[in-house]
Amino acid sequence: MMRKMNKLLFLLFLLCSFFVVDVRAEDEITYNVVKVKETILMIPGDERMISVTAPGYSTYESSNPKIVAVSNIGKLVAKKGGTAKITRIEGNVKTIYTVKVKQEVDLIVFAGQSNMCGSGGNAAQAPKPKAGTAYEFDITTDSYRTILMKEPFGEGTNRKNGLESTGIYSTKGTLVSAFCINYYKQTKTPVVGVSCAWGGSSTNTWLNRGLVTKTQKSVKVAKKYLKKQKVKVRHIYMVWYQGESDAMQWVSEKTYISRMKKIYKKMKTVGVERVFVIRIGHDMTSPEKDYTIMKAQEKLCSSNKNFILVSKKAAKYRNSYPRYYSDTIHLNQKALNQVGYEAGKAAGKYVKKLKKK
Repeated sequence: MMRKMNKLLFLLFLLCSFFVVDVRAEDEITYNVVKVKETILMIPGDERMISVTAPGYSTYESSNPKIVAVSNIGKLVAKKGGTAKITRIEGNVKTIYTVKVKQEVDLIVFAGQSNMCGSGGNAAQAPKPKAGTAYEFDITTDSYRTILMKEPFGEGTNRKNGLESTGIYSTKGTLVSAFCINYYKQTKTPVVGVSCAWGGSSTNTWLNRGLVTKTQKSVKVAKKYLKKQKVKVRHIYMVWYQGESDAMQWVSEKTYISRMKKIYKKMKTVGVERVFVIRIGHDMTSPEKDYTIMKAQEKLCSSNKNFILVSKKAAKYRNSYPRYYSDTIHLNQKALNQVGYEAGKAAGKYVKKLKKK
């Protein structure tokens, strides 16, 4: 009996020894650790693939899934503000990513007519904002969610809801990406942009053909989505690039200013605080007729605190025509980029000063 007991104990000892050795062997795996220097920026609701990996080849782990969750195929889902580390293990390589989720954004409506639509632009020549610094609230595919900003910004909006169906007013590449790049440099706050520009639209059509109502609706839907994602909207602004149609109709300075005040009053009801105005350029078929609207925009911005003039650059291209034009009235992408950079920097500086007060 004692002999059998001893034999069993010996076998049990051997079995335990086997498992101890096995665990130690696992612990002794040496990983090559790679720390990715660039921080991944996201906002709640943002989804991003951290890498392209077939299922089973890598394993992923988040240091805080309540901030950023990660799937077994490397898909990141931002949940709330904060910082988390994502670890990816593939073979003996351990890659560590830092993900920062920003809870606060500025909601900006990009409104106006064809030059804001980017009818003369070229998306391939537009700059690309760093991922996580600028988003588009996607209303063009009825998905109603934020997507990383890319050109052409608002593609489909103008063709789907525009006043004109001709190709001249289609969205090809806009100034919005350039604007957001410089705006973020100043404010360090991500932008969620809403595309609300319609080719051929005058201030009269904005007030009397339902464009203000459509824009109000888009802002409300964007605010509702962001609230659901627990994203805090810090400021709501509108960037306005419009007036060429009014110039063609010989609208007076007084009338243009009056209509713009009415548009602002309506947009204020959905939270718009200020309107950043991009002064129009010249229609090269008859450049002189644009001066009335230019003067109206300058007077409006100098006399009313709700309107901020952020760019005069468009008019300067008259002396370089046709280098900066795609036709007689639409700026090309090179010009749109320059206008966007100037306007974004000026708007960002204005907002930055507000924070200091």
